[in-house]
Amino acid sequence: MTTSLTGRDLADLGTPLDGKATGTDGAARSRPVHRGRILGIRTGQLLGTQLAAVLLLAGARHGTMALIAATPLAVGLLAATWLRVRGRWAFEWVGTAARYAGRRHSMPVDASPTALIGLVAPGARVEHADLAGDPAAVVVDGSGLTAILELGDPAGLLAEDVFVLPSPAALLPPAGPDHPPCRIQVLLTGVPAPAVSAGNGTPANSYRQLTEGRLLGHGRALLTVHVRYAEGWSPDDLRRTLSGLVRKARRRLGTVPARPLGEAAALRVIAELAHDDGTPARETWSGLRIGGLAQTTFRLRQRPGQPAETTRRLVSRILASPASATTVAVAAGHRIEGGRTVTAVDVTVRLAAPDAAALTAAGQALRKLLAPERARADRLDGAHLDGLAASLPLGGGAVVDVPGRITDRGLPADAAGGLELSVGAAGVMLGLNRGGEPVVARLFRPEQTRILLVGGVRCAQLLALRAMALGARVVVQTSRPHAWEPFVRGAAVPGESIAVVPPGRAVPVPPGSALHPLLVVVDVGPVGADTRPGGGWQATLVVRDDFGPADVDVASRADLLVLQPLRADEADLVGAAVGLGETAQWLTRIRADMVGLVNRRAVRWAALAPTPIEAQLVGPPARG
Repeated sequence: MTTSLTGRDLADLGTPLDGKATGTDGAARSRPVHRGRILGIRTGQLLGTQLAAVLLLAGARHGTMALIAATPLAVGLLAATWLRVRGRWAFEWVGTAARYAGRRHSMPVDASPTALIGLVAPGARVEHADLAGDPAAVVVDGSGLTAILELGDPAGLLAEDVFVLPSPAALLPPAGPDHPPCRIQVLLTGVPAPAVSAGNGTPANSYRQLTEGRLLGHGRALLTVHVRYAEGWSPDDLRRTLSGLVRKARRRLGTVPARPLGEAAALRVIAELAHDDGTPARETWSGLRIGGLAQTTFRLRQRPGQPAETTRRLVSRILASPASATTVAVAAGHRIEGGRTVTAVDVTVRLAAPDAAALTAAGQALRKLLAPERARADRLDGAHLDGLAASLPLGGGAVVDVPGRITDRGLPADAAGGLELSVGAAGVMLGLNRGGEPVVARLFRPEQTRILLVGGVRCAQLLALRAMALGARVVVQTSRPHAWEPFVRGAAVPGESIAVVPPGRAVPVPPGSALHPLLVVVDVGPVGADTRPGGGWQATLVVRDDFGPADVDVASRADLLVLQPLRADEADLVGAAVGLGETAQWLTRIRADMVGLVNRRAVRWAALAPTPIEAQLVGPPARG
């Protein structure tokens, strides 16, 4: 579902009685002057009213029958001119219907990797470029060129840092002849935890007790820089300008990691954000169907009045909506209003759910969330492809650009600047640190994750239960099925089952995805290191009751070690294998309910903090 945070009914978040708007610094500013309006009334509405009057006068002049014939036409014209339906003028709905009828609504069955881009932005293509000294992809479409940057470290395992991003309006260069028209977009996506697919099963209920809804199961942040075609600017000029803007944006981001995406990565990210799995995508009047998920787009409209204090955290709260996935995109650009240049910001939210009923519930939850913030969500019926384009890393999409569409509905830059945009911790909660804060690991990420657990089967079951709360499918290869059977019976989710297989037997399991990752548990005794390339959104957890020389190679190649209290000889072997030095001896002194997490020679400590449900199902997670 896509939502654009706009301000059609007001120019600012607060409007004093004297008719002047105030900025965030308290200084008075005049209201924006909208083109094509007289005394606040659209010129088209005036013309429509005049035409209706002319029809009635002409009918009256030519007799009763002519007047009878002219009256329905005049009434229909006035209705189209002045009638408002769901927050929009009737003539706007007519225009939307005409555009909807005139475009393609689905992808072919044998869709190529670029088919989705072609559907939302006809004629667009992905090309190679050199941006700010790095090889990168550039999306070329009918409006200009767009570069995509990944923010944060999506491949990082221990999600600790929280980066607060500047408003895209703050990253825009000043308007003027030195730059072609450009736009900056910040795009955030989140998957709630527990996942919608986990329902109200045992893993979901236990995870709610553990996290109290404070964490996302998966999150991602992107920045796009878009330069538009303009008279006097050649394609080479645009590429040089785009490279310079990317360099400046990365510098202004400061400590926030920002990496331009290459061609393959850009296509993969666009597909993942759209939830495209290669099956045909289709737009209907009331929504979208992509990758087996129902999606609908909304425009957020701010009402007059002072916003609540919680408005600042509105984006993070929207990202936690009870949907399969939520995407929030904030795009800023300059435009001309009343002969002067203003900065307009458009905020778009897209919700996806497994079916129409779940999508309706997610939309109702969104409206309930917005009500205290003096905002409302208007569904973009008939324009969902525009909403999809605006919520993909394509530079902001057509929602803020198409003449006559919603050009006067963007928020002022200072108003949108009050929204906090952050890249926070998302993943599986493994426990609590000394300060009582969650210790979170991205077990599921765009690349395969290899984990070694030294401790025992109960701790492995605890981790598997928490992964299932994020929608993960679980396959257990074990030589002791009796130790897993009670857990499998108690943890099974309706519609999903935990596959328990003997060593060496292959199980046909769909590949992992961001919404349905895959956890493979290997509990068969000493095994060699698995060096085979694996797909993304998949984690392999090797379980060892004891750590010996045969496990050194596995430990040295693992992305993450989860270590329950070790014996002195085990600590020496682990420390030598991964270069921990004297820190390894602390692994012999931690409490029985704690684990040491080792990633990139860094060690984090966490108390497993089992919930009552976990304690009943798994038992004490201490090493057996």
